[in-house]
Amino acid sequence: MTRLPLPHSTLGWDHAVADIPAAGLSVQRTAEPGECDRIARALDLLACALSLDYTIVPSGSGRYRLTGTLTARVEQPCGVTLEPVTSTIEERLDLRFWPAEDIPAPTSGEVDLDGEEDPEPIVEDRIGVGRVAFECLAAAIDPFPRKPEATLERSSTGGEEALGKADSPFAVLANLRPKA
Repeated sequence: MTRLPLPHSTLGWDHAVADIPAAGLSVQRTAEPGECDRIARALDLLACALSLDYTIVPSGSGRYRLTGTLTARVEQPCGVTLEPVTSTIEERLDLRFWPAEDIPAPTSGEVDLDGEEDPEPIVEDRIGVGRVAFECLAAAIDPFPRKPEATLERSSTGGEEALGKADSPFAVLANLRPKA
């Protein structure tokens, strides 16, 4: 299945910075069925349920901090049997949003894994909570889901049995060699 891009506005969970009070904004969101369907299609899921509890607080100089918890239940096809595998995801969010013009350009291609996360841009005076939720969910999904009892049966080729050798990725190639 082809993955579809999911723009941040698909969830419609963005906030205009002008609407965020000085004391901050606390929100509890649950994705509507149509939103869940779009997310499931975009991420190759069989089904999805998503909720997000978060707070956005101004931190001065037109910057904001978003903290919260994303909770999701996703259903994916097992990588072995293709039967549905259900899993629960819970991710903590702690992000900084800055005006795009305040975000410094990267000085090198190096990534500092121990440093702070780069700030997210405020685009068109809006904080893209929907985009962040989608990206967080996409990163947390198991790329190779497997039912606990699912096993992958190994089949041996005739070449391996004829040679009487242990399983080897080169055993089949030995049969291709011309006989002298």
